[in-house]
Amino acid sequence: MAFTEAFPPLPPPLPDEPPRLTARTLGGLEQVLAAELEAVGGRDLTIGRRTIEFTGSTETLYRSVLECRTAIRVLEPLGRFPVANEDELYAAVASIEWPAQLVRGDTLRIDAVIHDTFLNHSLYAAQLVKDAIVDTLRDRGGWRPDVQLRGATHRFALHLAGGTATLFRDAAGRSLHQRGWRPTTGAAPLSEVLAAGILAVAGWPTESGGSDGVLAALLDPMCGSGTFVIEGALAAAGIAPGLARAQRGDHGFLRFHDCDRNLSERIITQLQSRVQRPSCMLQGSDLDPAMQAVAMANARRAGVADWVTFTTSAFDQISPPAESGLMVTNPPYGERLPTAREGVIFRRLADWLFAGFGGWQAAVLAPDTPAAKQFGLKPRLRLPLKNGQLECRLLVADIRRREPATQPTSLRRDGRTIDDQIGDFRRRLAKRFKHLSKWARRQGIEAFRIYDRDIPEIPLAIDWYAGWLHAAEYDRPHDRTEIEHDVWLARILEAANAELGVPPAQAFLKMRRRQRHGGQYEKFDERQATLTVREGELAFEVNLSDYLDTGLFLDHRTTRRLVTEEAKGRRFLNLFCYTGSFSVAAATAGAAETVSVDLSNTYLDWTRHNLQLNRCDDHRRHRVYRSEARRFLEDWRGSPFELAVVDPPTFSRSAKSPEPWDVQADHATLLAELAERMTPGGVVYFSNNSRRFRLYDDLVGEHYAIREITRRTIPEDFRNQRIHRCWRLVRHGDGPQPADSMSVDA
Repeated sequence: MAFTEAFPPLPPPLPDEPPRLTARTLGGLEQVLAAELEAVGGRDLTIGRRTIEFTGSTETLYRSVLECRTAIRVLEPLGRFPVANEDELYAAVASIEWPAQLVRGDTLRIDAVIHDTFLNHSLYAAQLVKDAIVDTLRDRGGWRPDVQLRGATHRFALHLAGGTATLFRDAAGRSLHQRGWRPTTGAAPLSEVLAAGILAVAGWPTESGGSDGVLAALLDPMCGSGTFVIEGALAAAGIAPGLARAQRGDHGFLRFHDCDRNLSERIITQLQSRVQRPSCMLQGSDLDPAMQAVAMANARRAGVADWVTFTTSAFDQISPPAESGLMVTNPPYGERLPTAREGVIFRRLADWLFAGFGGWQAAVLAPDTPAAKQFGLKPRLRLPLKNGQLECRLLVADIRRREPATQPTSLRRDGRTIDDQIGDFRRRLAKRFKHLSKWARRQGIEAFRIYDRDIPEIPLAIDWYAGWLHAAEYDRPHDRTEIEHDVWLARILEAANAELGVPPAQAFLKMRRRQRHGGQYEKFDERQATLTVREGELAFEVNLSDYLDTGLFLDHRTTRRLVTEEAKGRRFLNLFCYTGSFSVAAATAGAAETVSVDLSNTYLDWTRHNLQLNRCDDHRRHRVYRSEARRFLEDWRGSPFELAVVDPPTFSRSAKSPEPWDVQADHATLLAELAERMTPGGVVYFSNNSRRFRLYDDLVGEHYAIREITRRTIPEDFRNQRIHRCWRLVRHGDGPQPADSMSVDA
């Protein structure tokens, strides 16, 4: 079947043109549906964008609803009328013999589609049709049907184009993609109609068949809720897509009052007799064990559980289940991909198929983005499709048989393979997690670092958040190309997921580079993967997906404890407060008051939420201020503070502040200004994570006794002893002092 790029819309009908049966499908599947309609007796087909008009008998109508795998709706015309205004439309609809269509107790729903006509709102057009039907039945029979948007017994459709109105009754009722076997799905589920259409385009189950009438295998290595495998099993077994709903009486035409019961029962009986056990292997796999359970539950409801197999595995660990077959899949992208590297999955998929699936066909639904260009197999067909609202391309390729490679392709220059690296990484991860999880459990800690660039050639920092993973890659020279590196990185993260039993959807990867322009708090995702984690008696909300940092700096866990020990009864200031973790520590310890300062409304809202989580939501005692730190200190006229935390970024630039912040250039001035707002003997914890930072102790020492406490504040789970530097500054008692108070905590 040669597929056309796109069909134009059908031209508007003429008022005297007899209406015909109409079927609707998804864009790109028009030719598949046309072939299905012809197979059930459809004649004189006219194909338009997502729409096919055809003629046929009552049996053709019933069979099109029951047997067409790519139909969404099948409409039977009740009449076509010339109309020039609202009154004529109302009169035309009222002229239909409605007592023959609806009886007492029936409910109805009206859908309307309008184009280039005297009305400009489809809902109003539907309201006019409803009024005409209801008024007619009330006048003739003394009753009126109720409108029901979900589960109506009868569904009607108005098509109003120019001056021509066509009214249909919906022979399907509910959309035909709702087969009835999938009450639950994974993220971004694939429509059953789209899955069936993709299988048909790829030639399943006929053109992919093997010799002697035995079908080839069907494999979906990233199956999610199992849609491809289940639809493939239904097709291979000869189970009509609408059969299960027909057996429950759940099709529109079965509720028509003029339904030919004998004909419909004969067709249903015939369809039941066609069912046979498939002769092929049908297999799906997914990394997420939960999705395997969902897929098998769906298969049981579809009646194909005895014929399909679902496993939990990374796709590139799967071997071909037969010598030939169809590999069909909808890889994770968009909502379902936990990293921004969409191209990785397509490169890995192509490499895997190229290496082991000679003699197979591949059908891959890919987003219409540059990521799909990483699919290295040359497709014989690229078909534009839409998966929900996402523009996609179906890539269909034949995989040639070839001799196995004689040299390993994953060797590095030092002779080690990626598998060697992954083995070392998993062993290190298992050892660290075994130790740290016991340590964290004893202290009531749910968020901690489990891997801190332990192996130099794997420069990741991986944090555990109550069963979720947050990984950050540190920029480091390597000899891989960009896509090779992304593939390597994806395999490393998969290894971490597998070793720690974390589903892929609960693992997030970020790239951490040196910040030169103050962008460490910029938003770059929208998934809002938020959860609450505990740290002893404290609770914090973290967001693992949307920002470079999660909202909780784990390396300051010990510093928060120091604040807790000193905060009771004191007035506490948190400059550059971020999400308020230090404010929470002080507030829960009984601080007399807390003041949290930041320029970002987002982080101030987050601070309020964290305070509320910990029952510290007295706004008079725990206040937040949107201000630049230096401006806040200049403007503050309240009581002096007795305890403060200053944990600024290395550099930041904001449209809300006239001057950028540079911790090296600006820290001494800020701390001097803060000294004027502190009581004598007041304590300031000052910290930052700039590797090149040098405290101006001569200037700072004029106002504070200085003691560096960095080593005391690095938690046990951090191997990186340079993750931050921290000082405890004590305000001198009587004005500026000579800078002779510097000491270092060993």
